[in-house]
Amino acid sequence: MGLERGKSFRMTATNTNTATILAVDDDSMVLRLLEEVLRSAGYNVLTADGGRKAIRVYEDLGAPIHLLLTDVIMPDLTGPVLAERLRTRQPDLQVLFISGFHDADLVQRFAGDHGISLLPKPFTANILLREVQLSLRSAA
Repeated sequence: MGLERGKSFRMTATNTNTATILAVDDDSMVLRLLEEVLRSAGYNVLTADGGRKAIRVYEDLGAPIHLLLTDVIMPDLTGPVLAERLRTRQPDLQVLFISGFHDADLVQRFAGDHGISLLPKPFTANILLREVQLSLRSAA
């Protein structure tokens, strides 16, 4: 599981936001927790259970998103490939990877080469919100 259940997070003015986040993870439990935590913090959250579905969600929205929050290793389309495809449509798109495979060469190489942050699983709600805020601030 990506998030640790039972951990609380503070709602403050700094994490109440109207940014739109596309959360992508093939683990339905992790995806539900991401959505719950981010919505509770005031974010507009779109979800997809895989990379191909994420592209459809993005296209259906018809508007830019502020942050792509995606798992790295997924069966249909990896997070790095998804990020590249969405960045061809929205070059200023901020990306935050989450992964239980944070030592994998693919993750380290892609994240480092593209200035993308990596949040290793498991993480608490507070850490998730902090990393999301940092990613969104770097866009400003």
